[in-house]
Amino acid sequence: MRRGKAFGRGIAWGNRTGLALLGLLLFAAGGAALARGLGVFGADAARQPLLPGFVTAFARSTSWFWPVVAIGGVVLALIGLSWLLALLRLDRLRRIRLESGPSGITEIGGRQAGEALAGQVSGYQGVRRAKATLRGKPDAPALDLRVISQDPANPDALIARLHDEAVPDLRAALGVRRLPALVRLDFTTRKRTREVR
Repeated sequence: MRRGKAFGRGIAWGNRTGLALLGLLLFAAGGAALARGLGVFGADAARQPLLPGFVTAFARSTSWFWPVVAIGGVVLALIGLSWLLALLRLDRLRRIRLESGPSGITEIGGRQAGEALAGQVSGYQGVRRAKATLRGKPDAPALDLRVISQDPANPDALIARLHDEAVPDLRAALGVRRLPALVRLDFTTRKRTREVR
């Protein structure tokens, strides 16, 4: 496991920031239009067109104005849709390449490799549940490991086992020299049956 900027965090931060700014902008514009229509800024303002007079006059006198507005709306909708699809896209590895050469390619299922690691980690003392997901490219995987422990008083032993056993075991099994890992530790005092997903 290496410290530093975890894979995917920069993209997630950018998405959250962009969505927050866009949401605030749209909320402010919609709130101002609604307030004006309800007469908060006066009865005269509520009866006036929302756009300034020169824009209204330009729209009436120019035949291409509304088609350009429509095209711009479609482009914005497509950008928003592609952004949404990028957020929903799962980058989990279906197959991981173990070996490739002239005689062929050897691959393993990414889900099965993650389940094997989760099963190993779930057997550690104090671990209630573990979930491992492999992401990235088939010949350069990265590990996303979430561990829920029932022993919040002593995380050092668990971290040492993850660092010294779990991640190196998976790296050796996959035959890769590097396996960037993002490990999330959650602690709970609730006692439940251990579940491995």
